[in-house]
Amino acid sequence: MNIAYIEKHPIAPFDESQSEIATNFLDGLSSRTATCQQGAIAILDWLRHEFDLEKPGNILSKPQDLDADAFAAAVRKALPRSRKLSAADIQRLKEEHRQTVEPSRIAAAEAQALERRLSDLVNTAYGLTPEEVNLMWSTAPPRMPFTP
Repeated sequence: MNIAYIEKHPIAPFDESQSEIATNFLDGLSSRTATCQQGAIAILDWLRHEFDLEKPGNILSKPQDLDADAFAAAVRKALPRSRKLSAADIQRLKEEHRQTVEPSRIAAAEAQALERRLSDLVNTAYGLTPEEVNLMWSTAPPRMPFTP
């Protein structure tokens, strides 16, 4: 590790209230992330038992990113072509989405809001101007966890 490089880029200090706020944001992020993970595990387990879906594919690995219609379409796509979904199957998928995935979707949205607030808190701690924040986001790599 190059200590000289790190010394040129110090970590911005938080005052006591900022530290408490950041801790609350991180605790909230942790619990909401756990909710998303538990929801994904539960729905994939349900799909395995109810539809014999052993290999759900990438799109179903984050079910909280899918609304009910996209979820049903992803399940249909992941199933073998010989396995047709009936109207009742699609209704079951949408109902299970509502019960199991929708809480994860809400938690994911709340986590994203907390990430934005934490980002704003860090920008404030570094004393970044709005122009500097805009420059940072305009030059950010394409795979950022969120956009401003």
